[in-house]
Amino acid sequence: MYDIIIIGAGPAGLTAALFAKRQGLDVVVLNNPEQLSNLAITHHVENWPGIEKTSGLELLNSIKKHVKKSGVKIIDDKAVSMTKKKVFIVKTEKSTYEARALILAMGLQHRKGNIEGEDRFFGKGVSYCIVCDGPLFNGRDVAVIGGGDSALKGALALREMGANNIYLIHRRNDLRAEKALQDKLSENKIKLELESIAEEISGTNFVEAIKLKNLKTETSKKIKVDGIFIEVGSVPVVELVKSLGIELDDNGFIKTDCDKKTNIAGIFAAGDISTGQLKQDITASADGAIAAMSAYSYMRG
Repeated sequence: MYDIIIIGAGPAGLTAALFAKRQGLDVVVLNNPEQLSNLAITHHVENWPGIEKTSGLELLNSIKKHVKKSGVKIIDDKAVSMTKKKVFIVKTEKSTYEARALILAMGLQHRKGNIEGEDRFFGKGVSYCIVCDGPLFNGRDVAVIGGGDSALKGALALREMGANNIYLIHRRNDLRAEKALQDKLSENKIKLELESIAEEISGTNFVEAIKLKNLKTETSKKIKVDGIFIEVGSVPVVELVKSLGIELDDNGFIKTDCDKKTNIAGIFAAGDISTGQLKQDITASADGAIAAMSAYSYMRG
């Protein structure tokens, strides 16, 4: 039996593991191999203090290396159920684990665009991961759907990857992304399609076009593209924990106090899965550290 099972191997889960290990606790991290950390699929990270510019994958691997060196086990195994008896029991696809406390750090998963043809062309031009699939569209025309930080970062990353015409499609007249990213759009010749929604993705075997409707003029048009990247936000991965009776807010995030405690004694939540205004890698790491120390205090009574 472990002291703590940490579910999720992003910046929150890994930082929690590091801090818990430094307190002498026996910790295991369960990493779902089917779900990449959002940090891993971030093309550029430019707001991590002390590192001017790096890729998300490089930063994540550096954190993971540090955690492994401390002696923490990181196991690639998907958790499928959680129960609480005298201890917490987590069943995975390969094994069963027991612990005195849990730290939930499963993060977010991409939200679908609910566009006609989206499912049909998934993997055939439709993608939710620019870092993974962007290099395939060197010299081709692409569209990015969304108006937040991830959408703009993605569009700029596609320019670096050699995409030809890049269209940024957003349903509102103004973008939600930080000003520094918006300032880079014109210099990188990103074409804006504002006040527009995607109605249909079409093609034969692969994506060939996207149909847009302008919400202001009520007119529609088709744009020829080879790839469509959907960046319309994410939802917390909480289905697994609902059976435990954990309280969620109206948006589906796990409710926590300032010490990252949930409503169930011995369960803590950290990072993007938990309530908190700012969803950034650095705040996820901070959450992980707080959750680990709270778990340590809980086990000391």
